[in-house]
Amino acid sequence: MVIAAFNAEESLVRAVESALAQTVPVEVIIVDDASSDRTLELAFALMRAHPQVRILTSGANEGPSAARNKGIVAARGEWIAILDADDAFAPERLRQLTALGERHDADMVADNLHFYDWNAGRVVGTALPRQGDVVRHIHPVDFVRNAITGQSRFDFGQLKPMFRRRFMTARCLRYPPDLRHGEDFALMFDCLLADARFILTSEAHYLFTQRQGSISAQASGQSRTHLNLHAMREHSLALLDRPRVRGDQRLTALLNRRARAIGQQLSWNRVYPHLRARRPVALMGAMMREWSNWPMLARHLLRRWQNRETMIRGVQVDRSNLSNAPLS
Repeated sequence: MVIAAFNAEESLVRAVESALAQTVPVEVIIVDDASSDRTLELAFALMRAHPQVRILTSGANEGPSAARNKGIVAARGEWIAILDADDAFAPERLRQLTALGERHDADMVADNLHFYDWNAGRVVGTALPRQGDVVRHIHPVDFVRNAITGQSRFDFGQLKPMFRRRFMTARCLRYPPDLRHGEDFALMFDCLLADARFILTSEAHYLFTQRQGSISAQASGQSRTHLNLHAMREHSLALLDRPRVRGDQRLTALLNRRARAIGQQLSWNRVYPHLRARRPVALMGAMMREWSNWPMLARHLLRRWQNRETMIRGVQVDRSNLSNAPLS
């Protein structure tokens, strides 16, 4: 298991202890990406207390892709799981996904996500509908169709799959080291182009901390992602030159659609601060200047309504394992 950590002193212990609480043997590789807070100190304390924990360090901040790549190279297990330092695993996650991967002879296996509001201290819903233990085989077209930024109900580029190590090693697959935003989409798509067998279950075992809590309406303060939609858009357009993509009209159309959607998200990001700050005059002015934001506004209001409905229904899981306190 690989945890890339940068200035994660508030969340690292929770993440690592959720990894150590798994019901199968694990190795936990913490890659400190030149943190300036107490992250590395906490990592060494965890290593002293738990022999399963190993530490790698970066001399300078290189971003999550480079940090995870270090961990992938060092990993020794059959499966490689990626855990963000501000997220957590439910205790049965690795056992469930490993069994599923072996049953389906998969190279990648992912689960549904629990959305977690850090400041509210609770799970507020799931990324995908929970319909029993439904298993889907994800193919490249299916993956990109569900990764249209700002338009897909849930962006599959945010899934957190486990990777079979021998598949990754045989095909020399790694995160694009210069990509700091959208790197998960990039690696998953590369794996699919390399003919990975990708399995997705509707069961949720990963606790995904929301950047903006849907209940608290407050920023988590834990994300270290450097938003760079320009780089994401350029990466999507660059994929059009891949031989496998050039020969597939559906993939070409979907990647172009994804690139356009990222451009629309860039425009929306210029408008949204006015909405959040309740500046109606500035909001209307910005909306009138960029008409493409009207559908974005409609989707935003729909999601707010859906979140409110979720809160009213009280959709949550057992909080004894899902609090801000370390999991045990």
